[in-house]
Amino acid sequence: MRPTFFRLVLCPFLALTICITIQGRPLTSDDPSGGIRFFKGSWQQVLAEAKRQHKPIFVDVYTTWCPPCKRMAKEAFPNPKIGSTFNVHFINYQLDAEKGEGIDVAKLYAVASYPTALYIAPDGALIHRAIGYGGINGMLDQVDHVLRIPALKATLAKGDKDFANGRRDAEFLKKYLMMRQALGRPTSDVLDAYLTTLSDSDRTAPETIAFIANNLQTTDSQAFDFLVRNRPPALSADPVKRNLATTVLKAILRTLDSDYKQAVSTNDETLLEKVIVNSERNTASANPFMQRTELVKQEAATHYRLTFFKQTRNFTRYQPIAESEAHPLMAQSVAELHTSDSLASIRLKNMMRFMPDSIKNRLSSTLAGKPMNDQMMSWKVAHSLYELADTYHQQGHSTANWQMAIPWIERSLVLYRSHESLHTYAQLLHKLGRKQEALTYQKQAIADAQKAGWPTDQYESELRTMNP
Repeated sequence: MRPTFFRLVLCPFLALTICITIQGRPLTSDDPSGGIRFFKGSWQQVLAEAKRQHKPIFVDVYTTWCPPCKRMAKEAFPNPKIGSTFNVHFINYQLDAEKGEGIDVAKLYAVASYPTALYIAPDGALIHRAIGYGGINGMLDQVDHVLRIPALKATLAKGDKDFANGRRDAEFLKKYLMMRQALGRPTSDVLDAYLTTLSDSDRTAPETIAFIANNLQTTDSQAFDFLVRNRPPALSADPVKRNLATTVLKAILRTLDSDYKQAVSTNDETLLEKVIVNSERNTASANPFMQRTELVKQEAATHYRLTFFKQTRNFTRYQPIAESEAHPLMAQSVAELHTSDSLASIRLKNMMRFMPDSIKNRLSSTLAGKPMNDQMMSWKVAHSLYELADTYHQQGHSTANWQMAIPWIERSLVLYRSHESLHTYAQLLHKLGRKQEALTYQKQAIADAQKAGWPTDQYESELRTMNP
């Protein structure tokens, strides 16, 4: 399920260099007089070459549809300074993460974003990874960092010993923490120790709060508790406090997301429940003057559990929660929801009158052209029902499961029609053997997707397989 409307409002947008879908292939430079020279051969061959030359490997992991990959290949790889630096210190290699050996190597090193730069020892051990393309200077900074890692490790070994022996002065802890972070090591115990050494006045200084936020790694820490209790107000008239509030919010949301993803990857329900508790603590501390009812809290917890069991494909656990969730959604009449839409729109407009211009402008931009403008409650119910029905379509394994989802998706379409809902309706009908109806709604999904500027290749491919 998607984040709730208010989470979307509160959550700042992080500007990341990420890949969007276009066609093409990264260009490479193998000009020995200019840019990077890339080794040609298999993965095992490049490892053997690295051992022969006693050099680490720089691996550019890309995809053919990745604009930053293409930009890096065009700007950086032919650059003489990049070439002279990388050719001296590394065996350079490229892998398409979606083809050939690249698929397995990308999985081996848990590559999930593109481009990803992997710095690999000759024995295959990961030395360092960097995600995205930060320009030529950014790549040179990466090299400087990677080349410092042996010295950092030697210094870190001494720091590990001092920390284990009880050294706890603030200056040492801060440097030790930054060394561990530079090498990708866990830092939560050091951050908690650093926080403990500070006086009350130093602990609540803005620069300390920012440092704690920027180095936070998990919600299961004293540092997380500290930030939840000491965050500045997001709606402060003081721009310095507002900026600090944003820094804290980003840190909290980042660690909540990280812990949640860990819970999913390890199928850890205990960690999930901790995330639910800490997420509620975050919401309460971010809005101290807004009293959340138990019903609202339960809705948030249900959202987490539904998403967790969906992502871990545990349909047995998902099903009873989903059906319990669907009942009150289906009980709301269309007329009641339309009344709620009007009231919610009025409340939002009144709330925006008291917001700082920076937040008001961001919110207005977020809501531009969205159904939340005048159909907030109807859209929310429609989307929730769509999510439930779509999971039954994808993970349900019986006629009874698919039939259960039909009224949900039909109500969703009445409240807020979308090509996604039409598509799910068509797929459910097809599973139930209602072929002609399925064809009708699949065609409507294609038409609506085209109007919305959405790619229709998948829908059209499915339509061809559905034709009797």
